[in-house]
Amino acid sequence: MGQMKWTYVDDYGRRFNVGLFHGDRTGHLMIYCNTRILVIDFNVLETKKYSFFINDELCDIHVERRADDRFAYGFKFDHKTATPRNKLRKRHERKSLIRSLWLVAALVLVVGIAAFLLLGGIEYF
Repeated sequence: MGQMKWTYVDDYGRRFNVGLFHGDRTGHLMIYCNTRILVIDFNVLETKKYSFFINDELCDIHVERRADDRFAYGFKFDHKTATPRNKLRKRHERKSLIRSLWLVAALVLVVGIAAFLLLGGIEYF
């Protein structure tokens, strides 16, 4: 029986234990979070993806069938799907990028003025 367990800690420090049980012969699969069962699926014998929310964070569990008829499991956060949290995250990243660009522009301007003054621009004043 395939078993995996991941721990997710949210922004407030709360821990979420996400786990998976997958039967070798039957393919029956169960995904849980803490003591709550999220997904039960039967006869999972091929590659498949399961999506669910933990609070407002969209999570994906990938069940991948490999060439040697064994399974690999992965737990990822989906930052591309248009959820309210991902929209807020993109807005914040955009604001951070704009601030960074303004900072770089100001730095280039200050360095340019300093270089101009040090390389002979003082003679003109």
